[in-house]
Amino acid sequence: MTPDVLQQAINSRNLPPVLFLYGGEPFLRQKALQQIEKSVLSPGSEDFNRHIFHAKGLALEQVLESALTYPAFAERRLVVVKDAHALTASDYDGLISYIQKPAPETCLVFSGDKIDSRRKFFQNLKKIDALVEFKPLNERQIPGFIRKQLDDLGFTITGDALSLFVSRVGSSLHEVMTELEKLSLYAGTPRLIDVPDIQAVVSNIRAENIFAIGNAVGCQNAGKALTLGRHLIADGEAPLKILSLLSRHFRQLWKARELQVEGRSSAEIARGAGVPPFVVDGLIAQGRRYSRTDFRHAFKLFVEADLAMKSSGSRPDVVLENLLMQLADGRA
Repeated sequence: MTPDVLQQAINSRNLPPVLFLYGGEPFLRQKALQQIEKSVLSPGSEDFNRHIFHAKGLALEQVLESALTYPAFAERRLVVVKDAHALTASDYDGLISYIQKPAPETCLVFSGDKIDSRRKFFQNLKKIDALVEFKPLNERQIPGFIRKQLDDLGFTITGDALSLFVSRVGSSLHEVMTELEKLSLYAGTPRLIDVPDIQAVVSNIRAENIFAIGNAVGCQNAGKALTLGRHLIADGEAPLKILSLLSRHFRQLWKARELQVEGRSSAEIARGAGVPPFVVDGLIAQGRRYSRTDFRHAFKLFVEADLAMKSSGSRPDVVLENLLMQLADGRA
């Protein structure tokens, strides 16, 4: 089942008796859980018919007993198992007989980061179309997501303001929503959001540091790049997030450089690179420090660092520092 199909089931209040929500975007999973609760439970019946469990230290018998209990003063009850990726093999096996014949009066929802499609439990869920994957949004989808959230609040936003917002916030939906809440409070009543609003509300420290790292790498100043990277980590940025921001910045640099070589106008470069027009000159100036070979080498290093950070036993901060040194020292 796709998230769109799940949304239709939520809207029609026709949810299946078993669902397993998973994927790399926890914000979307949590939002779906909230919508499922409103769809399943009658107002005022939540205390009687909502049961939340966590997989760690779970007593499976409690989940099954709750799922098999008839709802009180309502048509349906909701049973949720969070962090379901942490269930044990015996837990999964113990749930198979239930999901093959679930109680129709109960909506049993599992929510976890990932699934193991080799297990019989998940194979059974796939047969009944009960698996719903929430993938992280890519860079092309983020602007549309932001516009939709603002539209729901009654706001509109200019193209330049949207580009600036994305460049400062990034692609974490949790962070996007936090900054949108701050922005809506600042703006007050629904209106058009423009560049000055973003500049007044959304911090630029991270964007400035990422740009400065690009300059340090271009100047082959590994020491400065390391210092800037450590400052970002000290400010609470995860190394994997910094890697994502660096990769995005270098994509914009490369695109801006190629368009500049083609003789495109600043407006065309801004559109092509997906940045506000007022940052184009800085991108072009920095991009001149890199050759195509440099860019290819950088993205090879980004892929290697991404794999290393996600492997077990790695220290992401050390991987990031090695990346920055390689970027600065390994330019053509």
